[in-house]
Amino acid sequence: MERIITRFTRALDSYDRQAVAQQQISRRLTGLLSRYTAMHFQRVLEIGCGTGGFTRLLKESCIIDEWYLNDLCEGCREKIAGLFSGQSPFFITGNAEDIEFPGCFDLIVSASAFQWVQQPETFLHRLAAKLSPAGTLVFNTFAPSNLQEVRQLTGKGLDYPTADHLTEWLAADYHLLHLREEDIILTFDTPMDVLRHLKNTGVTATGDGSWTRGQQTDFCRRYTTLYGTADNKVTLTYRPLYIVAVKK
Repeated sequence: MERIITRFTRALDSYDRQAVAQQQISRRLTGLLSRYTAMHFQRVLEIGCGTGGFTRLLKESCIIDEWYLNDLCEGCREKIAGLFSGQSPFFITGNAEDIEFPGCFDLIVSASAFQWVQQPETFLHRLAAKLSPAGTLVFNTFAPSNLQEVRQLTGKGLDYPTADHLTEWLAADYHLLHLREEDIILTFDTPMDVLRHLKNTGVTATGDGSWTRGQQTDFCRRYTTLYGTADNKVTLTYRPLYIVAVKK
């Protein structure tokens, strides 16, 4: 967990410029809110708010009376505060799996953060206890094929739950309204640009990053061979999985 905090803290200043896929995901989640909810909430909890990309969209599209925002990184507090004028959100620093959030919420949301949860089944059950009756949970995680190019070449990456596992875990406490996967394929000039993108968004998917020059050269060569495009670029594939569920 400390390593995750360090990576994301280092990436705070570059995240908004680099997080193209995450921005698209936030827009998709906002669209799902519009489709499945009335867009007016009394108390909202956002888990893993980061630099506020999703928070900004929520502010623009929803009426929210009371905000509770959480992130691992204390440095996000200042970034988030800049989005608010005349309304002070409650910012709670720390690992959401360990926090006892105050009261209940009629909406809990999370954009591109759930993949870091260590015990997702237990966490989903805990979140249900923090939802008001018929409260809504809207979030995304990623499917097992996320960042498949990097995983194929390095054998490293997070363990992502399948859609079937998530459906099974949600069934105990929620009515599942929406579950869908999609591919977001980004292109970069070189494999080194892929690595910089991952570093600048905190998503260091290649282990501890301590490669020799030879390992790095070999990675780039194989990456270009396997994932090169017709116009001499390379691809990186995000595979987000979107969920809307209502507490039973």
